Amino acid sequence: MILMVTFSISTVFSQEENNALKNTLELATGYTLGYLTNLAFAPVQRYEYNALNYQLKYTRITKKEKLFEVQLDYLNSELETNIIPEANPQYAKLVLNISTLKQVYKNEKFKAHVGLQTQTNIASYFDWRQYDVQQKLGVAGRFAYQINDNQSISSKVVIPVILWRTSTFEESFYSLNKYQSALWVTEYKYSISTHFDLKAGYTFNYDRLQVFNAYRELQHQINLGIHFKF
Repeated sequence: MILMVTFSISTVFSQEENNALKNTLELATGYTLGYLTNLAFAPVQRYEYNALNYQLKYTRITKKEKLFEVQLDYLNSELETNIIPEANPQYAKLVLNISTLKQVYKNEKFKAHVGLQTQTNIASYFDWRQYDVQQKLGVAGRFAYQINDNQSISSKVVIPVILWRTSTFEESFYSLNKYQSALWVTEYKYSISTHFDLKAGYTFNYDRLQVFNAYRELQHQINLGIHFKF
């Protein structure tokens, strides 16, 4: 990440200041509170976990005002429960989101984009002795409002409609009749210079599989980060 930032800074400041800034690199970290049920893993109705999360995100605005976004999230924690006396299992999760969004509305302060997003979840239990990989595809909408020259807020909603799951427990394909999910991200940005923004964000994520070995996960995330525009 340090090499990427260094390369970006050297590239930007070698260009003229009036060049349009179409790329953004974001580094962020924060706190995650989660609840997990995976009956194929253990007969526990609800595990709880909390951990620091780490985010790396790249966004590009094309000439036609389309948004291309790639985001990588990571957390590592323990699953906690008082129901069984066994030691708390280790739980790590890597999430890769890729979305492409087309601008459908714009005025002086408000922008709206809609499109598609893929999400890959890779979860590890007991240091990869068991694993769960989920590939999702859904529809996405992103809305941004410019409060003033320095401040803006944005919100992104993603509704996955299909899921492919391969894991230690099963390998199956699911659609909306058995799989429901929602992802909501809201952010506040404050511009401190031409090239840098400060960010505060909240993320809500919910997944539910209505199968015999039920799977449910609910996450709340709060994070702080910095945007570098080039």
